[in-house]
Amino acid sequence: MQSRRIAPIVAVVGVVVAVVLFVVLRGGDDDSGSETSAATETTASPAADDASGEGGSGPAGGAGNAAGSGGDDEGAGGASEGSGGGKSGVPTIVVEGGQPVGGVQDLTFSKGDDIRFIVKSDVADHVHLHGYDVMEDVPAGGQVEFDVPATIDGVFEVELEDRVVPLAEITVQP
Repeated sequence: MQSRRIAPIVAVVGVVVAVVLFVVLRGGDDDSGSETSAATETTASPAADDASGEGGSGPAGGAGNAAGSGGDDEGAGGASEGSGGGKSGVPTIVVEGGQPVGGVQDLTFSKGDDIRFIVKSDVADHVHLHGYDVMEDVPAGGQVEFDVPATIDGVFEVELEDRVVPLAEITVQP
């Protein structure tokens, strides 16, 4: 009689454990893949302010981490950079008034390469690369550079986390 009551409990516990393991082992990708309707293609061309020699942030040191630079104001006044490249052809997303200039950007990388891009913003927020679960703080008038190994193929969203504003859709091709 007692084994009949224990069997459903054991089954429920088994299902809960299986679901938890599935969620944990699949990498926590919370990107739905259909967030973007006004996407534009980003090209990696050097920016005009790059010729001044004022570098923003250096490449990240460490596997899978992003590096931020903080107080660079060099791009805060002009939106003409839009989706153009930052230093050395690194794509740059410019945020003005909490919105990406030129709309949500499409960035494509190959698995095994590095996912590199810069976000320059006139508002302070957290910039979150979903799927890879990398988040960096960008100060108002500052910038942050992401340099993450492309180890997971798929489509991932970059957003201003607190404002829930999509900035880019990252595609990592196998």
